[in-house]
Amino acid sequence: MSAVSRLPVVLIAERDAPRAAERYRSDGHKSDGQASDGAAAGRPERRLAAILMADVAGYSRLVGADEHGTLKRWRAHWDELIAPTIVAHHGRIARVTGDGILTEFASVVNAVECAVALQAGMRTRNAAVAEAERIRFRIGINIGDVIIDRGDMWGEGVNLAARLEALAEPGGICVSSRVANEVANKLPIAFEDLGLRRLKNIAREVRILRARLPGLETDTPAPIAALPAAAPAAPTLAAPAAKTRRFRLRPTLRVLVIAAAANAGASLAVAAAWWLMSTPPRHTPALENPFALAGTAEPASERLAVPSLVVLPFANLSGEGKDDYIADGITDSLISDLARALPDAFVVSRNTAFTYKNRSVDARQVGRELEVRYLLAGSVALAGEQVRVNVELLATQDGSRLWAERFDTERMGLFQLQDEIVGRLSRATGLKVLDIEAGRSVRERPDSAELVDLVLRGKAALNRPSTPASMQEARALFEHALMAQPMNPDALAGIATTLVFEFINGYVDTDGAERLQRAETLLAQALARAPHHLTALKARAALKRAEGQFDDAIAGAEAVIAEHPGEPWAYKEIGLDMLYRGRAEEALGWFDKADRIGPRDPGRWTWLDGRGHALILLGRDEDAVRALTAALEANPKSSSSRAFLAAAYAQLDRGTQAQAALAAFNTERPGTRIATFRTRSPVPLALTSAQYQQQYARLREGLRKAGMPE
Repeated sequence: MSAVSRLPVVLIAERDAPRAAERYRSDGHKSDGQASDGAAAGRPERRLAAILMADVAGYSRLVGADEHGTLKRWRAHWDELIAPTIVAHHGRIARVTGDGILTEFASVVNAVECAVALQAGMRTRNAAVAEAERIRFRIGINIGDVIIDRGDMWGEGVNLAARLEALAEPGGICVSSRVANEVANKLPIAFEDLGLRRLKNIAREVRILRARLPGLETDTPAPIAALPAAAPAAPTLAAPAAKTRRFRLRPTLRVLVIAAAANAGASLAVAAAWWLMSTPPRHTPALENPFALAGTAEPASERLAVPSLVVLPFANLSGEGKDDYIADGITDSLISDLARALPDAFVVSRNTAFTYKNRSVDARQVGRELEVRYLLAGSVALAGEQVRVNVELLATQDGSRLWAERFDTERMGLFQLQDEIVGRLSRATGLKVLDIEAGRSVRERPDSAELVDLVLRGKAALNRPSTPASMQEARALFEHALMAQPMNPDALAGIATTLVFEFINGYVDTDGAERLQRAETLLAQALARAPHHLTALKARAALKRAEGQFDDAIAGAEAVIAEHPGEPWAYKEIGLDMLYRGRAEEALGWFDKADRIGPRDPGRWTWLDGRGHALILLGRDEDAVRALTAALEANPKSSSSRAFLAAAYAQLDRGTQAQAALAAFNTERPGTRIATFRTRSPVPLALTSAQYQQQYARLREGLRKAGMPE
């Protein structure tokens, strides 16, 4: 078996994964002569290189839908296309993760030809594969100075390649202007100029171009022209879409871990051993990996200007040293997920954070050493079939506790356990930091009209349990932000979100279609500037649901999950789409998943309300009462929950309680009749499925019994 064909197993099943990866790199590429004596001797070396970064789009969705099928397809793609194509174009693989590849080329022409060949080959191989099962790459290419150390590759050139990859479409290629100019007269490839962008942690503005490839929506030939020397950039914040892809243990790689362990006849301990052994050596902060977003060096003075956080290694309280890998894995994934949950924050990287493992430190000391504002510490206790995670958020200025939480769950498969805990923690921590920062903004800069303050306060208002007043407050803040910086993606997405939420929550009785149309325009503008903007993606999915376009709505929610698997809102959104399709039983599973991830989320009332709705349609009225009571505890202003509760009580012949719930609903929505109840929002009844409309008759019967007039 060749070194190429056995790569996925080599990286996992060998006792020393880093050495195995290095053996592959040297075995596969000795003839290229790229590894110098200095690099071979273990001394860091600088050189100019063309850097190709590739990442699988929608990895969480693929693995969540079919782990074994995804593994099988990935291995076939690797053996038959990816590795042979890289070798054929004289590339050197510097780093491989479960869903990402970092490759170095001595020739930029070879790098671009390799990228085009990979995308063309993947399109051919995907042609006979169902859309939902296709593995597709985003690719970014840059030319820059890199550091080679022990076969791996670091440096700003790598950082920029990663940001270009993040901006590419699935199946597409984005390059820097230097790459485009180098190949302009050498390769028959057209590029579309996307203009100058300011990318996070890149000191200068960068001109970005997108390759015109057959099979993409942007497939309109446009020969590349000489690039302008300097064109003014459209004013934007650092877009979440431009963040560096984080190389951590992701679900696709987890599948490979399991498969390799099975092939070797090993137990779960083998996977754990690989995880720990493959961890980079723990150096001092001076040797930090600048490649990951959470580890990119920022001037210390800039860190305190934005929310800054370090996650210390979680303590293992089980008393068994062999369980350390569970706590370490949770910490590792949490660091990476928080970098996405807080896209405008500085999150200290894993390597630096782990220098504090098994050390007794004071929060103030850590704050001084790392110059961060917050410290997150936690512990994991395993007892029988139960797992308890305790976590606390501290202010490093004075060591005070800002927030503490406890999560209990059942012990399950290693990766399922980790995903559930990390999903809960990243979402809860992100929301808490955002809320604290918004409060700080109001206290310290009450009259500020700065963009950062306005956006921060607008996001905090959106994250509170929804009311008509909270939507108006958020929109006013985002509109002021748009005045401060026209076409700002955060402001555009924020205004659109308030318009959509006002419609789907029934806060307005008129102009619904006009509101949705304006929201659609704003979202198109936001996503044109930041294609992976979380708020915009969420609002677009909800907008499609409001328009009865349930397939598009589900695809939109899946796009959110692909970028933020710990976002409970997206699972709720799919549940609602299933509900209006008439698949109430299926919807319950999605609502349950949202609640497992966000048991104390400020938006929890939305999936509890949806759950109660579905349970009434299914005739499970006692369960509906419990869900709707919990929804009202989470958001007492949820008028729809009161109406649903009245119907459920009435179906249980609990007339007094039904009348009380209906009376409370009528104080907020006076004059509502059965004929008009929820006929326009959140989804016009005429746009729902025939099966849902048939089930809806039971809800109407309950409202009638509760006393709502016809």
